[in-house]
Amino acid sequence: KLGSRNAKRYQTTFQISNFKFLLIFLFLCNFAFAQNYSFDFEEFEKKPYEYVGNFQLQSEFSELSSASNLYKLSFLDKDFWDSYFASVQLKGSYEISKFKLIADLKDKISFTTDNDFENNFAIYESFLNVNPSTNFDFQIGKKSVKWGKGYIWNPVSFVGRQKDINDVDAGLEGFWMLKFAYVKSLSGIVQNFSISPIIIPVGKDINEDFADGEDINFILNNYFLVADTDFDLYLFFENNDFKKWGFDFARNILPSWEIHGEYVFEKDVTKKLLDSELTDDTHDYLLGTRFLFETNTTLIVEYLHNDSGLDEIQMGNFNTQFPMKDYVYAKLSQPEPFDILYFTPSIFVLYNLNDNSEMIGGEFSYSRFENINLKLKYNLMFGDSNSEFGGKISSKKLSLIYEYIF
Repeated sequence: KLGSRNAKRYQTTFQISNFKFLLIFLFLCNFAFAQNYSFDFEEFEKKPYEYVGNFQLQSEFSELSSASNLYKLSFLDKDFWDSYFASVQLKGSYEISKFKLIADLKDKISFTTDNDFENNFAIYESFLNVNPSTNFDFQIGKKSVKWGKGYIWNPVSFVGRQKDINDVDAGLEGFWMLKFAYVKSLSGIVQNFSISPIIIPVGKDINEDFADGEDINFILNNYFLVADTDFDLYLFFENNDFKKWGFDFARNILPSWEIHGEYVFEKDVTKKLLDSELTDDTHDYLLGTRFLFETNTTLIVEYLHNDSGLDEIQMGNFNTQFPMKDYVYAKLSQPEPFDILYFTPSIFVLYNLNDNSEMIGGEFSYSRFENINLKLKYNLMFGDSNSEFGGKISSKKLSLIYEYIF
């Protein structure tokens, strides 16, 4: 036994010695050939420019509802409707010292079964960002600003466009503005603070779709990180007159459980009815939660109240997003179920509490190939013919989307 132990000890010592010898040999080889080795630092230097492109093809197939009032008003005589879209979007930036120029351009072509052809070109963003210090910067030009904590709707989005319920993650076209931002980290219960004043002019040739008339709009956003809770306060003035204010918040109760909400008070809102107008103060709000299960399944549930929305009698033939007052939204998504790699299915329900109609949709995303995303979407409408979703001209819609990022 003693001989065997000595043999093992000798073998271990021999292995360690060989290992040391190998390290010394590699070191000497590296030293010998050091003069022939070159390292190009330029390959790792940050370039002053960045760019990304997005090419998308989309086909939509809709089954039309002959019971819908919109179907009757359109004088249609068909059961199905096909639409085809192609778009190219280019984003880029160029940076010199403390100045950075950003541009986002999109061109979209659409074609329907009635041989209707349309080409839409839009400048989503085109602005100059100046960063004179670590705490302060400002932008001037056309910029997209996304405010709010809600997933499907943001009543506090005072300077941005509302999301499309069929594609809530899509980029949104901005407005021409002058935006400042000051950020400061603090110690104590308030951990972070920022203030962002924005000026948006509205005239004949600028921001015509932001508001009616010719105005100078001043919007102020104050952000606080208080005891691990995100909190924003918003103020909106039109030609020095107070128009609305609001706030939002978001907090993680548990690492896997988050709650969020938004509230807006707006003064003297005019609601246009079919044959009259009504002016009153409004209170819009949203409450929601997001939960991540141990299976990596994500559940989002939100309740939204649109105070300026119509009631069931006033609804008539309006065809817009959230035209009524109260909705509940729920979405469930699961990446790579049953170990199917690159595959993410999701399902959502948008329920109108006022007329008991609903939209149920599903999305199936597959990203197996580099820089390519494939999506299939399916929407179903349910409800009476005079309800919001039951009255939609399309009762079923299937969308096929091909996306290439370059």
